[in-house]
Amino acid sequence: MTKLEFLDGVVFGWMKRDLERMRDEIQVKPNDAGNINFPLALCTLAYVEYLGGFILGDKGDFTLNVGTYINSCFLNPGEYPVDVLRDIFRNGVAHNYFPRGGISRDGERPAVYKIHSMGIALDAQTLVNDFFYSLNKFRRVLNETNFTVRMQQAENDLKTMQARYQNIFNNLPERIILPKIVTSTASDASGPAGPMASTTTLDPNIH
Repeated sequence: MTKLEFLDGVVFGWMKRDLERMRDEIQVKPNDAGNINFPLALCTLAYVEYLGGFILGDKGDFTLNVGTYINSCFLNPGEYPVDVLRDIFRNGVAHNYFPRGGISRDGERPAVYKIHSMGIALDAQTLVNDFFYSLNKFRRVLNETNFTVRMQQAENDLKTMQARYQNIFNNLPERIILPKIVTSTASDASGPAGPMASTTTLDPNIH
């Protein structure tokens, strides 16, 4: 995958479009469930961590990657204490489902703030908006050398995982990938090999 393919397809394609649909198509309903506060915050922090590694040219870790990305690309890095993002929000949601604080979708500043009844809180709407604003800066600061090094690491990791679980892969049922002729409600599969148009239609030659 080239740097341009990565930026256009992965960053501005999968990442940005997924988050845009989450933010825009699931509108906030005050005092109701289903406002995706937790998923929106967790996905955005995961993407920030991942992209920070490309700026560094190394897979790094959450603290290093997120700190690098926010300081390099965010307009207001001082609003985002990285240790708090890691321990309170990312780890809280990823490992325990519940953040160790509050997550809102008010779209107001500052992004990280305190609530008397709950302690520290993160506004996921503000976070994702700041992330969108940062992407053009990311496009400019990402250099070819660091991109190539980090992408090679990612590809090597993928090969390692494929080799580790090859026996399981070999025994999985195979879905036949056919051109889409009829309207389907199924989602195309996306992954390192690129988007794959799939249907649930079975190969008529398979019995």
